[in-house]
Amino acid sequence: MRGFDCEVIVLETAVPTTTRDGQTIHSFIVADRTASIMMNIWGDDGKHIRNGDILRLEGAEAKLFKGFLQLTTTRYGKIRRVGEDTMVFQEVPNISKMQWVTEEESRAMGPKEDGQC
Repeated sequence: MRGFDCEVIVLETAVPTTTRDGQTIHSFIVADRTASIMMNIWGDDGKHIRNGDILRLEGAEAKLFKGFLQLTTTRYGKIRRVGEDTMVFQEVPNISKMQWVTEEESRAMGPKEDGQC
């Protein structure tokens, strides 16, 4: 899913990682009223984000990475801090901890041996 807007609260921050080509990735666990998810922000946009920040993402994207769903912004997306510490959120379930498969992968697996889908 690509190009949607959402508002989340930052629950946890992780130590930034650097890719082989020198790009920085800032990772966070964020939540809204429905669930929590891992959010990755590329570049310097993530270095000022702290626990408790309420962020408005415009042009957000949810995508699978190694079978796990993650939230990020598109190239032209925007991140804006709109508040701090006062937002209703749901920490469980963390949908980034669930293993996801695409429809193509599901079809390739075929029916289970006991005849159930």
